[in-house]
Amino acid sequence: MWVRWTVLLLLMAGTELKAQEYFHSHFAEVWQRNMNYSLEVAEAMPETHYGFRPTGEAMSFQEQFLHVVDNISSLTAIITGDRKSFYKKEESSELEKDAVLEILDRANAYVLDLIREGSDALLNEEIEFRGVAMTKENIFYLLRDHQAHHRAQCLVYLRMKGVNAPGYVGW
Repeated sequence: MWVRWTVLLLLMAGTELKAQEYFHSHFAEVWQRNMNYSLEVAEAMPETHYGFRPTGEAMSFQEQFLHVVDNISSLTAIITGDRKSFYKKEESSELEKDAVLEILDRANAYVLDLIREGSDALLNEEIEFRGVAMTKENIFYLLRDHQAHHRAQCLVYLRMKGVNAPGYVGW
């Protein structure tokens, strides 16, 4: 009987180690592809359509990407304890396309640095986010999922304006 418990415990410990190994060895590459794809999508829209919104209550194309950046500010603050600002919100309506691209790139590069620098102790730190117990590592996956969600909306915006959308980039 004790052999079964020992094997089970070893398997469980091995699973956590493999997850950490995956994050350290692969997630930076995953994030880099995420960064590149988001920039491709943001670059595809002509600047004249950056204010496009399909309905009155929807965010504009530009607002979608600035919302991604705002989310990076909020969620990375959970990881680091320091909320980083990438642009002045009160000036967001005056931003040109090139500025939005630079802001998006800088915010994503900041996340990439955090991924590369993240220690096991940091990644395994237990937190509660919106009533759900998780680790800080989970916040990195949430960052990617949130960006993919809004990037997908921007892909629809591109198609609505007759702009050729960049091909899908996944893992």
